[in-house]
Amino acid sequence: MTSRVETEALWRESSSRLGSWFERETGSAADAEDLLQETFVRIHARIDTLVDASSVRGWVGTIARNVLADYHRCRGVQSETRVAEEAAAPGRQAPIQQTVAAWLESFIAQLEPGDADALRFVDLGGHTQAELAEREGISLSGAKSRVQRARDRLRERLESCCAFAFDSRGGILSVEKRPRGDCGKDRCR
Repeated sequence: MTSRVETEALWRESSSRLGSWFERETGSAADAEDLLQETFVRIHARIDTLVDASSVRGWVGTIARNVLADYHRCRGVQSETRVAEEAAAPGRQAPIQQTVAAWLESFIAQLEPGDADALRFVDLGGHTQAELAEREGISLSGAKSRVQRARDRLRERLESCCAFAFDSRGGILSVEKRPRGDCGKDRCR
């Protein structure tokens, strides 16, 4: 079997799955198509290096992850697969997530006291929004609105300081201080 035939078989077998994955990771159908094409150019160029045909799916996955990492690097986002895998592992935090968590309280402290208290109680304290409603003597929908509003305001503050890149599960891949970011006291690296 020639490498062209092997590449075509791999295309039929995996292009749909990889294309969907690239689109989820990039948020762009056009970029996903470009990355899919680049993946198969690399597969075709390296098909002769595949030693064990039973591991072809993992081999294709590795090439696709490398293509995605190159895509992020070209756009100034440092996305290392290792960081994303650590973030997804149960019970473990990637170093970047620990860094963000370390300066999160200082951003929360910049919010209005009611918003900051709601976030500390629900998101950091592990309480439910129903418990917040009971504690504050407000309706459940009022508590939900308060928490959502506080999250939106926190997100605005964070994004005015830094640019974040996330993986498909919402884990932080990278953080870059914006050139004119409003961070206050050197909060982001």
